[in-house]
Amino acid sequence: MNVVSKEKFRVLAEANGWSLEHARGYVDGETFRLRGKTPSKYCLVGIDEYSLGFRTGYYDRQDSDLGIGAPGAPLTRQ
Repeated sequence: MNVVSKEKFRVLAEANGWSLEHARGYVDGETFRLRGKTPSKYCLVGIDEYSLGFRTGYYDRQDSDLGIGAPGAPLTRQ
């Protein structure tokens, strides 16, 4: 793991009020989704911080037209 990844985890965790494990899971989930990889059953059903973050990243769908899905974005159209 390089220093840039550690910094990304820290920034994500601070910006979203997450633990570092949740942020690590988010980055891994996002990476799996972007690469079209199938996640393990553990990541899909686990209840620890890493698994919760993984699912957040894996299933995150950002709708750029509405601004929905981005951290801190409103849930309705403005």
